[in-house]
Amino acid sequence: MSATYSGGIGITLQSDTSFTKVTASEKLEVKTYMNSTGGFGGMATFDPTGEMSCEGIGTTSVAVGSTSVTGPSGMSSGRIIVDSVETTQKNDDFHGFKYTAKIFPNAS
Repeated sequence: MSATYSGGIGITLQSDTSFTKVTASEKLEVKTYMNSTGGFGGMATFDPTGEMSCEGIGTTSVAVGSTSVTGPSGMSSGRIIVDSVETTQKNDDFHGFKYTAKIFPNAS
């Protein structure tokens, strides 16, 4: 919904949400071990996790603890939990938001 003041100064509020920046990272734990001669014996990977951050303009209904957000394409996203949400409002600019989330690809 758009609101416009028809006096000398015009103010328009944007109701749609647009992402201006999305960052994502993936990581996992790695365990290596040596063989009997001190060389590389092998390795195992476990506990994959990820993090993402989204910034944009407009209003957002994302809340801390939410699991209804979607991960970036290309990342397996078994379960995503929002751990922080920040919103901004200015009288001379659009509403803004930023949220961060943890990604647990093996969770259901």
